[in-house]
Amino acid sequence: MRLEFILSPLNHASGEEMFAWQVYAASPALKDKIALRDHSQGDVFSWAELALSIGQCAEGLTAQGLKPGQGLALCGKNSFDLLCHYLAGLQLGARVLGINPAFTPQKRQELCARNHISLCILFEPPLAEGVAAGQKKIEKKHRSFPLATEYIASDLPLSPYTLTLTSGSTGLPKAVVHDIAAHFANARGVCELTEFGSGNSWLLSLPLYHVSGQGIVWRWLYSGAELHLAAADFYASVARATHVSLVPTQLSRFLAYLAEKGKQNVNTRHILLGGSQIPLALTQELAHWGICSYSGYGMTEMASTVFAKKSDGSKGVGQALNQREYLLVGEELWLRGAGLAKGYWQQGTIVPLTNEQGWLQTKDKARWVKGELEILGRLDNMFISGGENIQPEEIEGIIQQFGGVKQVFVLPKNDPEYGQRPVALIAFETRFDMEQVNKLKLWLSDKIEKYKQPVAYFPLHSEKLQEGAIKISRQRLQAELIQLLGK
Repeated sequence: MRLEFILSPLNHASGEEMFAWQVYAASPALKDKIALRDHSQGDVFSWAELALSIGQCAEGLTAQGLKPGQGLALCGKNSFDLLCHYLAGLQLGARVLGINPAFTPQKRQELCARNHISLCILFEPPLAEGVAAGQKKIEKKHRSFPLATEYIASDLPLSPYTLTLTSGSTGLPKAVVHDIAAHFANARGVCELTEFGSGNSWLLSLPLYHVSGQGIVWRWLYSGAELHLAAADFYASVARATHVSLVPTQLSRFLAYLAEKGKQNVNTRHILLGGSQIPLALTQELAHWGICSYSGYGMTEMASTVFAKKSDGSKGVGQALNQREYLLVGEELWLRGAGLAKGYWQQGTIVPLTNEQGWLQTKDKARWVKGELEILGRLDNMFISGGENIQPEEIEGIIQQFGGVKQVFVLPKNDPEYGQRPVALIAFETRFDMEQVNKLKLWLSDKIEKYKQPVAYFPLHSEKLQEGAIKISRQRLQAELIQLLGK
């Protein structure tokens, strides 16, 4: 049973909204079907049991004062508790914002204020309570932070929305607003491509604060399949699910796991790849294990995957999935169609993200080659490291606040595991030395997420690189970095 009919909440005869998990739980044929396996706890939930858990979370949120149209922020790593609160917030008609737990408390507070969040919940790592009958009992734990704002947008319908952060070159990341219909529309095309149906399982292998993690949830709900939550041995959990989403860093480690453990008891049949350029060597090695991989391209603003294909020997990402449209304007890729967001949340309203022609201008460079799209890079300076978007200007702005920094540029260097990692070329007011660098690294350690902290520092010779120009070009900086790295 696929939810072809549930592109938005349905109504009971009583007039109350009904969501996908409630539809399955109310079905005599499906209520006892397994909906979720939590490998971290060894728990299994039917659709009826899952809907009950979500309902209990919804009651808890209501008791804390959350109302339809208000903002709910969830900050933590993937867990059953976090997932239930995510769905419960939507069931209540709230705007649900996911926040990376690597963000500093100050950044978390600023994001909550900017996005009119009334209640923020911080999910902590589970704690062992003790041993009973030879097994550890794990306590799920979270802390709630009611905030001053009780903002409800008067000009918006009191419908559930997700807010997903996307990086920007300046300031805090923007929140992209999707309704449930957009998530389901995106899910449909991916399920068709990957042959994902009710008899399959998908591992929640990517964080819920990313659109890629949310995409997994909506494919599961669209198909009425099983969702798996990972155990401490992440790659053993990958091997248990029929379908998995991985970034190249994870794929490389999973291949190492297969090489060590062998293919015995491996259920994985389909792996959807994304997050950065996907090395052909990895997809070719995966094919040797009899696992079908898909090379994809997606955007937060489009609710996840837009282009995808079965991986082959070419660098392209295939063709647009069902109901997605694209244009190439010069070298820039424009998009619209299934999954397109309502807009960006800004000062209590939703600001459109499309241009006057109704297209999303992606700032990605692309070309059409031999019947498929090939992504060439960015028109701006953003790059991807281990599946995380990194905007150099954000890191540069923070480093500039450190006393004694004259000028700094952050650039990507290629990395076999993460795709790319940030590196800094820096000029201090005094001479460049490692004592200064080490002081900067210590100062930076709690100012920005770890994955954004440069992995190496090199002296910046501004006069040499500028040579009479108004400013130093990043192309020249990248060429200088290649020389410094010796390749």
